[in-house]
Amino acid sequence: MKKSFVSISIVLLMCFFAGFTSIDAKANTVATFADPSNDGNTSLFTVDFRPTQMKLTGGWDSTGLLLYIHGNPFADAWFEMTEVDITDAFGTTGDGEINFYANGTTTNPLLTISFESGHVDYTNFGADVIFAADEVEFSGSEIIPGLFSEEQIFSFTFANKTLLPGSDTFNDGFTATAAFTSSAVPEPATVCILGLGALCLTRRKK
Repeated sequence: MKKSFVSISIVLLMCFFAGFTSIDAKANTVATFADPSNDGNTSLFTVDFRPTQMKLTGGWDSTGLLLYIHGNPFADAWFEMTEVDITDAFGTTGDGEINFYANGTTTNPLLTISFESGHVDYTNFGADVIFAADEVEFSGSEIIPGLFSEEQIFSFTFANKTLLPGSDTFNDGFTATAAFTSSAVPEPATVCILGLGALCLTRRKK
């Protein structure tokens, strides 16, 4: 009886802590690339906070981007992103879509990321300046079936920030290079189900 109580307690603790875990060692890396702009002169993103603009644009159509999807490399991949509205002074964004393609192709994306909203950090507080999003969905020719049972997240980490032409402050925005990572994270309910399943198997063996 005591062992059963301990087992149940462990499962309940798994459920409790899962509610506070966004990404950890259990996360499944979906796709990633290092910053492809070796000299920092070719930007991947433009963040424009000027009142008449309020836009986030991005993409890469040159060589040098080594994209990994589920560990499989795609040399000289490229991506395009729909123009994304920045909706307030805090960096909240609207919806958008990002498509990654194999070298030399313009159709049948390797990976498509759609999102309902996001956030671009331009304050430069902390170590990284990033663009990340909420309500994310992955699809594409290289995506493993069944991935959609997990929460999907992504982020671009900016580097080599440069002032916008004609501006003397980063408050107006900037251009930047970027590295990228995306993951699928087990949802709290999934963690609980897995824990309960393990408990049932243990009881059956006994």
